[in-house]
Amino acid sequence: MTVRSASTSLSLPLLCVALAGCGDAVATTDTPTTSSSSSTTETDPTTGVTPTTSTTTGDETTDGMTGSASESTTTTSTTTTTTTGPDTDTAVSATETTSTNTTDTSTTDTSTTSTSTTSTSTTDSTSTTTGDIEAPETCLTADFPVKVPLCGDGGPACTTLRDETVSANQKFRNDMPAIALDGDCEPVVLYSEAVNGYHGFYAERLGPDMWATTPTPMVVATGSLASDPDADVMFAMVDDGAFGTSLWRHSDGQWAQEGALVGMNHVRAHQLVRDGAGALHVGHVDSDFAVQHEVFDGAWSKEQVVTNAEIHVRLALDAADAPRLTSWSTADATWKLHYFAPPGVAEVVTPLGSNVLERQHHDLALVGPEATPWVLLARKQADQVHHDIVLAHRTGPATWETETLAAENSPADKVCDGPPQEAGITCDFDYRQLFPLALVAGETELRALYLAIRRQGTLVSQCEQNPLPFCDWNTQVEERTSELRVAWPGSQPDEHQVAAVDVFTDRATARLDTAGQIHLALYHLPAGAFDPHVRYLMLGGG
Repeated sequence: MTVRSASTSLSLPLLCVALAGCGDAVATTDTPTTSSSSSTTETDPTTGVTPTTSTTTGDETTDGMTGSASESTTTTSTTTTTTTGPDTDTAVSATETTSTNTTDTSTTDTSTTSTSTTSTSTTDSTSTTTGDIEAPETCLTADFPVKVPLCGDGGPACTTLRDETVSANQKFRNDMPAIALDGDCEPVVLYSEAVNGYHGFYAERLGPDMWATTPTPMVVATGSLASDPDADVMFAMVDDGAFGTSLWRHSDGQWAQEGALVGMNHVRAHQLVRDGAGALHVGHVDSDFAVQHEVFDGAWSKEQVVTNAEIHVRLALDAADAPRLTSWSTADATWKLHYFAPPGVAEVVTPLGSNVLERQHHDLALVGPEATPWVLLARKQADQVHHDIVLAHRTGPATWETETLAAENSPADKVCDGPPQEAGITCDFDYRQLFPLALVAGETELRALYLAIRRQGTLVSQCEQNPLPFCDWNTQVEERTSELRVAWPGSQPDEHQVAAVDVFTDRATARLDTAGQIHLALYHLPAGAFDPHVRYLMLGGG
């Protein structure tokens, strides 16, 4: 019998059939506070313990949602001031297998088998890429920040340069895959499957449509990657699905555990960053949903920055390796996106405009010589149904300016409002939904990636006695299309460039290489599928 794995420490699957947000939200109302403490290294993650705070899963149901991108951009400024008060080194060798396939548009699926740390995983990837785009020669530490023009905003037109399937296996998964670039600017992807337990996989790109995929020796429910490109080393911070979080090093085809966080914690993609001195920074929440910033340089140090937070913390480092973090947190009985520059106080970037957090995925990037923080997010509209895609940046102490890149609920939408009054009625619908995907930053430029999914179809009414007569809409036929759009500060919706189509997800992880090309990893849910597969895209100027 096949069993889908889930735990209290994990979100529901990333992609529900209707593309729900499927994340973890905490229904609390306390004001954020800050404190600092230190901790020692623990060699074994804790397991099997439930959180001590009550949690509410903020699952978004998008059936019947009536969102669409509008053609207006608005800018507002908000000013807020919130005062807030020796490891086991076990090397394990994993057997590599290389999967290849041709570069036509045919689709082939093969199954993945993983029974132990020495078993192999073979996946025939499929792709719409013809040939390959030449990567830059190096993506070493000295090559960053990226100085070349990025696509869009007067630069080259944004287009799909690579479109490949890392794993064609359609499996139940959590959150999103992690991605990093090696010293040769080729991507590596860490992803998981949550069927009959949690299983991690490490995939390295060898060439066009060629990925070497191996199972990881550690349990991976979700994880994050950071690269040391100069030494050809990858680091992974992984969550075992039972509040245990451990740090691993991958070199010469072997995994070695570096340490583990003390206590019960959650880790997601994009929560591990390596600084210029080689120390590793982790931004995450503990089992009480307090945001923690921890640093590993042979031993762990920790400081708490805010409480009552949602699980998807974002972390970036400035040129001096000072950490910057963002997280949704509850305060004054509503959700607010907070920004932290430890040891300073927390600042409110923007309120959500609701006490129900459905699209919690957001991204953080630092731009320019002053490392100005920028945040991409989805914010609720006043009707509590639709969302705006918002880009925010800090203009001064506790002062943030926001602009709406795109908005749902266009006047052109066709929706089926209210329950039907009798059986056998049909109603046609046509509307769009918007999802923030990723931010990437060069030396002076910023690009925001978001997804616009168009849903068209027909609903038919059905009625039943339950125990009184009740009628509801049911989908008779539906077609989905999508555009992965690239935007930038000050841009209007009609200026945004479509870099890819037929992408179906609600979040992604991204890396920028030294040629200004954007590498994306995501869990993609094809039309008619129940579970997603793992997809890789490279976007840039063609």
